Amino acid sequence: MIDSTTNVVVLAADRGPGDPIAVNAGVPGKVLVKIAGKSMLTRVMEAVSAFAAHGRLFVVCREDPAYADAADVGCEFERVDPASGPAASAVAAMDRIDPSEPVLLVTGDHPLLQPAWLEQFVTEAAASGADAVVGLVDHAAIVGRFPDNRRTRYRFSDVSVCGTNLFYFAGLRGREVVEQWRVFETHRKKPWKIVGRLGPWNLLRYLAGRLSLSAAMDALSRRMRLRLASVMLDAPEAAVDVDSQADLELVTGLIERRERVRS
Repeated sequence: MIDSTTNVVVLAADRGPGDPIAVNAGVPGKVLVKIAGKSMLTRVMEAVSAFAAHGRLFVVCREDPAYADAADVGCEFERVDPASGPAASAVAAMDRIDPSEPVLLVTGDHPLLQPAWLEQFVTEAAASGADAVVGLVDHAAIVGRFPDNRRTRYRFSDVSVCGTNLFYFAGLRGREVVEQWRVFETHRKKPWKIVGRLGPWNLLRYLAGRLSLSAAMDALSRRMRLRLASVMLDAPEAAVDVDSQADLELVTGLIERRERVRS
């Protein structure tokens, strides 16, 4: 169990009115698409509200009744206007939080999210002592569970991993990572460009398959003059957010099966 309270920021701003997933569903934004009767944002908020150690809760979204209704699962939250991009939006929300307090960042297009994943991630992230922590899943586990689903893959010498859209910032120094995140977000689908931030030698090692995950984290920590770490989550589903129609169909099937089992 987590000993301290962690504030939570949910990034629920959408890519714009032309998002094909939202257009196909006839809703104002992707996170409002319903799966088995509940929007993606509602499902994320339910998981976050059940997370045992959450403190203040912030939702970055448009000022629109549809978003307010989707986010309302019976717990208090503060709405934050979206900024120019995810990093800027995260900064806008975190500016309202005491810099000494930890923050968990999640996204509103992750409807499979489970409280148990948040418990594991935040517990291990806090124990790492790092300024900022990213949640990862072993790519081999994802392929074994979802052989036809494509996810952005980072290949290291010891393991290939995929992101989970879970981030932990321990305090003031962690906020510096968010500020620098703006550089990374334009290359989020191009792993080699992100790894290139580690310097030319480490980029060559990565391209040659000779850079380990821990070495990459150490190099990035030195480059940013902060302590960064990663947490490997047990559930391969933690890497499946909704970026495409294929993702939506996969997630819909998983949720429908999950809810049939519960009933």
